[in-house]
Amino acid sequence: MDILEQSPTRVLLKFPRDELDALSDTIIKNAERFGSATLNLAYLLKEQGYRMKNDFSQPPHAFGD
Repeated sequence: MDILEQSPTRVLLKFPRDELDALSDTIIKNAERFGSATLNLAYLLKEQGYRMKNDFSQPPHAFGD
């Protein structure tokens, strides 16, 4: 994880693809130890990991024309 930007109102983080699942899984497995903001971050990381793995694209002319 890299911190790209940090200010009093925002933090911009960059995660390598292979760290997303490991970090989010660890947080979710220990959910009782974390607050809602951390759990929300874990779920967002998990969702982003799914989106990065989804390489489906609609074939051209799949429904006619």
